[in-house]
Amino acid sequence: MDRYDQQVRLKEIGAAGQARIARALVNVGLDGTAADVAARYLAGAGVAGVRIRDASLAEGARAIEPGMRVEVDRGLAIDVEARAFDLRDPACRDICVGAHAALRALRRAVGVDE
Repeated sequence: MDRYDQQVRLKEIGAAGQARIARALVNVGLDGTAADVAARYLAGAGVAGVRIRDASLAEGARAIEPGMRVEVDRGLAIDVEARAFDLRDPACRDICVGAHAALRALRRAVGVDE
């Protein structure tokens, strides 16, 4: 079974969408835990690569997908579309922000409207 079979079976993605994901280079304009979560989720989804602001996050993404292209750009703009979730625990909030940023990037890659 191919690693991405489940995604390909989703009507919103399909084979064509997974091919677009596999070509995507995604800017992760987040910091800390949110950036780590987003980069790892994107690696697991099969993107071609990510641009991140902090070199220490590259290891996490590559742990999911060793051959993944990871570029470090300390000047990468902060994601102004990142949603602030109304959660009391800052760690939970960061995880939600990172997961939501990864989902938005994948939706853009396959051309699904939000």
